[in-house]
Amino acid sequence: MHMTGYIFAAIAILAARALAAGEPAAASGGEYPSPPPREQWKFMEDLAKREPVRTRWTRGANGGGLDISGGLRIADEYGIGENLETAISELKSFFADAGLPENGKVPLKLSRGKVAGRESYKLSVGKSGAELAAEDDEGMRRGIYYLENLMASQDGAFLPLGETERKPWLKNRISRCFFGPIKRPPFNRDELLDGVDYYPGDYLGKLAREGINGLWITVEFRDLAETSFAKRDPMAQRRLEKLRKTVEKCGRYGIKVWLFAIEPASLPAGDPLLAAHPEWKGARRWKNDYAFCTSSESALRYLRESLADIFAQVPNLGGLINISHGERITNCLSALPAVSDAQVNCPRCSKRPKWEIHADAARAMAEGMRKSNPEAELITWLYQPQPEAERAPWVFDLARHVPEGAIIQYNFESGAIKKQLGRWRSGGDYWLSFCGPAQPFERIADAARASGAELSAKIQVGCSHEVATVPFVPAPGLLYDKYARMKKAGCSSVMQCWYFGNYPGAMNEAAGELAFEDFKGSKEDFLARLARPKWGADAERIAKIWGAYAEGYSHYPLSNDMQYYGPMHAGVVWPLHFDIGMRPLNPTWKPDTAPNGETIGEALENHSLEEALELARAMCAEMESAAPDIEALEKSLPANDGRRLDLGLMKALKIQFESARNIFEFYLLRRGAYFAGREAGGAQKAAKLLSRMEEIAREEAVLSEKMAELCEADSRLGFHSEAESHLYSKERLIWR
Repeated sequence: MHMTGYIFAAIAILAARALAAGEPAAASGGEYPSPPPREQWKFMEDLAKREPVRTRWTRGANGGGLDISGGLRIADEYGIGENLETAISELKSFFADAGLPENGKVPLKLSRGKVAGRESYKLSVGKSGAELAAEDDEGMRRGIYYLENLMASQDGAFLPLGETERKPWLKNRISRCFFGPIKRPPFNRDELLDGVDYYPGDYLGKLAREGINGLWITVEFRDLAETSFAKRDPMAQRRLEKLRKTVEKCGRYGIKVWLFAIEPASLPAGDPLLAAHPEWKGARRWKNDYAFCTSSESALRYLRESLADIFAQVPNLGGLINISHGERITNCLSALPAVSDAQVNCPRCSKRPKWEIHADAARAMAEGMRKSNPEAELITWLYQPQPEAERAPWVFDLARHVPEGAIIQYNFESGAIKKQLGRWRSGGDYWLSFCGPAQPFERIADAARASGAELSAKIQVGCSHEVATVPFVPAPGLLYDKYARMKKAGCSSVMQCWYFGNYPGAMNEAAGELAFEDFKGSKEDFLARLARPKWGADAERIAKIWGAYAEGYSHYPLSNDMQYYGPMHAGVVWPLHFDIGMRPLNPTWKPDTAPNGETIGEALENHSLEEALELARAMCAEMESAAPDIEALEKSLPANDGRRLDLGLMKALKIQFESARNIFEFYLLRRGAYFAGREAGGAQKAAKLLSRMEEIAREEAVLSEKMAELCEADSRLGFHSEAESHLYSKERLIWR
């Protein structure tokens, strides 16, 4: 049977079955629904509200601890100032949530004294009271949050006796606003120009409690700075004013604002700066676009002046995170891929050591910042996402020549190598399912350690390009392994997210705790300890569920094309195309304007369709094993308990992976049916395969219906922060 004949026969079978069931042969979904507008993003309201603490106290101290049932009385010998008002306010709110009087019977002394350095604290609990000591405000802040978690972790109104001292091994723990504009196409929104408050106080309070002490905001130097080379942009003062307010507000929660940039920006032909300074014309990028050549003193002076001006205009900025190599063209070195050892295509830079090009630019930026703010730090990020494990030798030279005042940052997982189904696979950025580090990061770490340079890891804490349409993947055990390896590698800073992967919750909480972890205990003990403040007696059960999700998630196909085009993100709204129409797949990181296609091969890269299906089945099987525990917890929780959203998220993620599994099987069957239809006597086999395709379509209808119910309860589901919109929503699920 030729293809056309097979298709008509198959359509006839579908129509006959539908008519026999009393259903229309085909139903038109109408126009593909637009994603929900910003006014319907209920998660923005949720982020702006403090979540009350629900203690699970069922017994008294019974002589085994400090009885706090009569409340704690704060005795301030530290000298609490304005900088800590938000932390003290949070502590008092905790007292109210727990039903404890604000000025209780038991003294809680806050004192200032030597502990273990920056941001460290010591909690001492005796029979008659407790003392919290710190050297600085951020240590006291962390100590207050630790005390709250400790109280919430108990099964009664008491504190265990003893002394605890903690200090972070990660000094900078930097995240980002979940719903902030990305300052890129297609919307090109700039958060410093609009009237939206992206940092409500209670949102910042949540982030601070989760250990985050930095947030990054995208800028361009020419939007803000005035130098001897160029006047200030007409919109600059408006941007600077909002930036100052944001820095001040975040600072009240112990969170520094970091600028994120990709500088020096390349220069198009005809740019007035290039006309005035032809020595800045570097390696050719496109037909009429050039790298910014830093092989002249005037170019370096421009960078110094830009940073000195911005950091003078906005006091107390934490620093600058700059993609010095990768993503887009900056200096002449950036025109050379990380896997190439070719000569730099610039008449001046080609005569210099490659590391010197990077070091000069980074040094100029660091000097400019520190002229206005000696405490500011530069994180120079080598964004080199290539899936190959090998890098050119000069890449590691950059880590051997990091200028003073700068921290070298590298992708923790780029160049990942992992064996799946008996074959080695490779992947670029980023991977939560692969704990890392990849070989390139290990070599960067070795080079940085040998030269005494500080090291930062670029990771994704909450979720990654693997599946970025959920607020986070509930698998903190994967972070435990990742952070243990980051500590071993000598990291002192971490950039915890790109545009996505930053929603408050279990993964952020895990990252915050792991920044203080000594890794002397077991992963299982850590997970139970992490769960206890919010889950109480159910902590071990939640830790077990987290373990199943981590195990399932670890089977994610190691393939960047699977991340960028595959069905893990929004397969729940993909149509299942019976005909072979060669409709392309939509990029997962961009807002989609049309339903997805059916050229499933675009998502495969490192895997066959059979292998993708097998791995998706393994993912689903592990998560299915946790379903009874999730159902039992759901039945036991009160209707208004905030943990219900966590359980709903787990169910939604399982549905997303089940849908991906079904899509792989559907198109595998379609392929088989096509070839069977071309064989002599293959009609019976084709009909059998077609029957299973129909079953899958019906299963998918049920999954979409279930997901629509979950979306109604949780507006976070389907939202992709880089796309700045929902890839799936209730309306689209119904349409499907």
